[in-house]
Amino acid sequence: MPTGNGMRNTKNMTEETLAGAWNLLDKRLSRPMVTFLEVCTHCGVCSDACHLYKVSGDPIHIPSFKADRLRRVYKRRYTWLGRWLPWLAGAKELTDGEMNGWVDAVYQCTLCRRCTINCPIGIDNALIIRTARTLLHAAGKGPAQLEEHTRNALETGSPLRVTSETFQERIAWFEGELQERLGDDFQIPLDRKGADMLYMPASLELMKFPQTVMSTLELFHRAGADYTLSTVRYDVTNYAVFNGDDEAAREIASRDIAEAERLGVKKVVVSECGHAFRALRWEAPNWLHKPLPFEVVDVVELVHHWLKAGRLTLDPAKNQEQVTYHDPCNIGRNGGLFDEPRELLGASVKNFTEMTPNRENNWCCGGGGGMLSMPEYRETRLAASGMKAGQVRATGAKVLATACANCQFQLNEMAQHHGLDIRVESITDLVAAALTKNA
Repeated sequence: MPTGNGMRNTKNMTEETLAGAWNLLDKRLSRPMVTFLEVCTHCGVCSDACHLYKVSGDPIHIPSFKADRLRRVYKRRYTWLGRWLPWLAGAKELTDGEMNGWVDAVYQCTLCRRCTINCPIGIDNALIIRTARTLLHAAGKGPAQLEEHTRNALETGSPLRVTSETFQERIAWFEGELQERLGDDFQIPLDRKGADMLYMPASLELMKFPQTVMSTLELFHRAGADYTLSTVRYDVTNYAVFNGDDEAAREIASRDIAEAERLGVKKVVVSECGHAFRALRWEAPNWLHKPLPFEVVDVVELVHHWLKAGRLTLDPAKNQEQVTYHDPCNIGRNGGLFDEPRELLGASVKNFTEMTPNRENNWCCGGGGGMLSMPEYRETRLAASGMKAGQVRATGAKVLATACANCQFQLNEMAQHHGLDIRVESITDLVAAALTKNA
């Protein structure tokens, strides 16, 4: 499988950037991190858990091999054997040549954590890989487009450079479309202070999957939700999670939090965007060293609550085709939401078939970890999606549902690449399609 480096940045480090990289590693060496770096026995179990390795057979995709890029530098600086007998310890200095050799291994990873749950001793290879990316970013060696998307988010509020004006144009379009179904008095509230909830979509949904945003807004209306959107913070995407830029990740999350506080909401509803949900709900309190002043929920979690509370009435007969479900890694394995999407599908579709394996053992779609924003690895990404394609084909389903726009984009490309005759839908689209008139 190719591991092209056409868009790689391999500029040489200065003494200052080298010192900065070491300083970052010093800060990242928590007790769990040191444990993960020390205890790997290289048993190889993680290799069978990785979709990239299963498809390619290339050792560069074995999770422990990827983690060893950082592990051998750690040994050189922090262990007695690595300092005095580096050739015996397999230790390496942190140099330009060493770090340039990391790039293909470290960035060709979806950070899905399937290797983690299969590791006999629980080593979190994704945490090690994310730390290696932090060092590569600090050294100026991150993939060009992934770095660009993070800069865009800081400069314009959106990795796809969606401006507030473009966002408001889309909202006006959504409003007109929904008025045809919900009545001329339907309006989408913007910048309304004191609302119960702030709904934050993702730019990928706004520009590529607008129907999902409209479905979500219809569900808000049908459930009688007290909500608003913001013309200031209208894109919940946080690509700094992927490129390793800790300061940018913290800054993007801080801006989202500040806007929620300005509007005085009690809850932030994250759209169908797996990494954004994980970043704001689980990571942001760690980045900011304090709990959030509001609740963060995934939209699927919220709609499930409304269904259980009787605020939505659904007719599964409205979705007759056979449906299967892909668990997004950041919502499922990394977020714990397994039952909610399945119960929503159970109430929304007539025929549901599980993939095998599923839930925490689900195969990654292949597009996470920033892979969609690294065109130099497109061939690797699509080849690795063969594991998911095989799962889907085995179900015989005609509709593939998921709860993440990033997954939805990748799964559409997967279906085309592997010749699957399926339609990819979001959970919210299927639920909205099942709404009854008296909902």
